[in-house]
Formats: sequence, C-alpha cells, structure tokens
Amino acid sequence: PAEVRRIAAMPVKVQPPFQPALEKFCREEPLSLDEVLEMKALLESKGSLDYSRAKCKDSRGKSTGPFSASAANAKGDHSGSSMFGSWLRDNCIIAYGIWLTDPDGAGGDDAVACLNAIACFLLTYQSHKMELVINGHKEVKGDEKTWMDRPHIRFIGETGKEDTKWYNHKQNDALGYFLWARCQLALAGKMPFTGEHLKLCGQLFDFLRVIECWDDLDAGHWEEHSAQHASSLGPVLAATRSFQQVLRTNPGWLFPGKSDTLTLLETKLEAALKQILPNEVITPYKNAKDADGALIFLCYPLDVVDQAVGAQILERIETITGHIAVCRYRKDSYWCKDYKELYADPTKHFTDEELKERDANIKIGEEAQWCLFDPMISAYYGKLYQRTKKEDFLKKQQLYLARALAAITGDDCEFGAWMCAEAFYLAKGKWQPNDNTPLVWTMVDLKMAIYEMEISLGGSGKPSSSSCAVS
Repeated sequence: PAEVRRIAAMPVKVQPPFQPALEKFCREEPLSLDEVLEMKALLESKGSLDYSRAKCKDSRGKSTGPFSASAANAKGDHSGSSMFGSWLRDNCIIAYGIWLTDPDGAGGDDAVACLNAIACFLLTYQSHKMELVINGHKEVKGDEKTWMDRPHIRFIGETGKEDTKWYNHKQNDALGYFLWARCQLALAGKMPFTGEHLKLCGQLFDFLRVIECWDDLDAGHWEEHSAQHASSLGPVLAATRSFQQVLRTNPGWLFPGKSDTLTLLETKLEAALKQILPNEVITPYKNAKDADGALIFLCYPLDVVDQAVGAQILERIETITGHIAVCRYRKDSYWCKDYKELYADPTKHFTDEELKERDANIKIGEEAQWCLFDPMISAYYGKLYQRTKKEDFLKKQQLYLARALAAITGDDCEFGAWMCAEAFYLAKGKWQPNDNTPLVWTMVDLKMAIYEMEISLGGSGKPSSSSCAVS
C-alpha cells in the first residue's frame, strides 16, 4: 500500500526523550565509554533496569524463580490480569539476558533459578502430555480445542502450577527459547545438565519432531494468527544447534530421544527458513507478513542467520519503525488506536476467528509501537561492529540505543517515571505507554543493548556491583 511505502521511505530518527536527563545520551553520534557508564548508572539509580520487582513470590514472600510479564508500577502489580503470569518466552530471554550481563553475580544466580523453575513446571505438569503426542496417543495439530493439550508456554509463577484457563499454547518458539537458554547456561558452565533436564530436553525435541514443527501453523511470538512463522522456527533451530554443541563437548553422551531427531530438525528447519526469510510468514497467504519485529531475535541473541539475511531483516524492520519505537508488524490490531475503549479487558486472548474482527479496527500508522525491538537492533549492530569494526555499524548501534533510551517513560506517565514500557499506543489522540508497563522483557533487552555498547567501546560489559536483583 502507498501508506506503507511512504512510511518506509522516512529515515529512522531519534525523538526527544521523555526524560530530559537522558537527552545528552540520545544522540546519533556514538557515546564514549564513560558516557555509557554514566548513563547506565543513572538508569540503575532510577530503577529502570531493576527486574527484581517482577520476581514471582510464594505466599511467604519468597522468590519462586520466574518473573511475571509486567513488573509492579505506580498503579499496582498487575495481579488479576494475564500480565501477572509467567511466559516461557519472556522468562527465557530474561534469564539469558541477566546471565549475560551479570554472569558471576545475582543476575547469573537469578537466571539459574528461573530456568530451574521452568524445568520443574514442565517436568511436573507437561512431560506426560508430550509423551502422549510422541507415542501417537494424542493429536494436537487441530483447532483451538487442541491447544490446551500442547505443552503450556505460560504458567502461574507464584506456585509453579499449571493455569487451567483456556489459552493458545500453540507456540513452538517458546519451547525453542527454553531449550536454547538452558543449553547456553550449560555450555558456559553456569548450569550443568542434570539427568532430569536432559530427559526433558529429549522430550521437547522429540515433541517438536513429531508435530513437524517446521511445517506447523503455530501462533508465533505474538500468540495470534495460525501460520508458519519464521520467528518460531529460528529459536528451535538455535536450540537444536546448541544441544548438538552440548553433546560434542561431552564425549560419550547420547541424545536422550530418537537418535536422528536433532539431524532431522536441523535439516528441515534450515530448509524452511531458507524458503521464508526475510519474511515472517508466507504460509498461509492470507496471514502473510513481509516484516515483523520478532525476526530481530533470530539475529540477536539467537544468531541463526548469516550477515546477508540479517541485513535483509533489518531493512524490512525499517518499514515498521515508528517515531517512538517499532511496530510488531503492519496492520497489527493489538493495542491499536483507543484499544481500551474497544475492549473492556485489554488482556483478553483471541481465537483466530475473533482476531479477524479485531483486525478490522486497524489503520496503517495507528499500530502500537513496541519498545522490545530498538534495544535488540542496537545489540545486533553492536555484534556486527565488533566483528567488522565498520564505523557505520557503530553509528547504527548508537542510533537504536538512543531510541530505546528516548522511550523511557517521563514524569507524566500514569504508571510511573523512568520505566521501560511494553508499547506506546494512540489513546484519544496522544501516544502513551500501554498498561503493561514496565515490561521486564524490555528492561532486559535494554540491559543487553547497553552491555553490547560497552563491549563495542572497549569495556567489559560487566556490572561494578550486583545491586539490581535483590530477592
């Protein structure tokens, strides 16, 4: 459409920050290492990077390991909404990020606790479901009636129990993220594999094989339209390669499942991604997406695409980049204009048929702009700069870091100042943060972006102290 072409032609810019104290850091010229450290200290002093406020706690107030999707804000802790739940996808990216940026401190310990809690949930409540599918006793590739029979990708963090309320658990990327993150901490020596965790990984890989995840029409990162999502295939491919590396570094270990599962998955997933990328969806055609913010995670931190495909993904993402942040995709109706007036319950979960009705409300340019992506784009440009030392990559790394900083909430935000929002949406003619503020996923994405900027400028990326994760 002409409107998409017009938006795509606009250069990516940095808007003035909502917090004036960040203005000196929100420029296109690369910062110095001292300035990055100053900026990080400022954010830490304001609590912008304090993920501990989202730790799930039991009835005695003790941390249980996982995180709720949104952290407490000036209006409460999101209890009673779906954002109080613990998503595998969010938690695994969070666990990886806090380990990466603080491997020997509280961040690393919190990452281990988080992944242990997810593993315990899966072993206790989901393993038997996978065995039924693996052994041919349950079919889970049907309509929404079958979605609860899949391994659940969201659970009750305070208790570690399954949430029995209907939900779309048809999300293969979430399973891939858990497998990948678990392997990363094992390969780093931070979280060696146990027998139970090896067994769980074997079940997950065999489940993904049996459902033919490379052709499966799942709900993708955004839990919406059933399709073959490149962003769902990428995490599983990253996990497959990582687990193969685990086996190589442990001579004598056997794969705890069907002997050819990893080889089959890698071959099928690579072929599918080669056909789809740099698109997000080509099948079915009615749900086709040529640009989606979720694809940045295939570039960073998953690192499953080469530099040429990464460049194509970045070019596509520019077509969904807004003045504040980045849309998930064009014609995305979630948190569209005046969303809370259209839907009394902004946390409502939609079936495929209900999505068709919701999508009728959207106009191009009125999509919510999400704060997850700018930090990851910055981090990926950082990796490219670190490999090549090309100044253009450093400039782009700074541009997207500046945009991420500029989106930190101002003093007039109803949910509180100095917060990392999930998204900005149009409400009564004004762009403002949505209710899911602060989003822990955004917080930790920003932590990783700052870490990579420090590395690019010759720093260590490591904290001077571990004060951000108090139980």
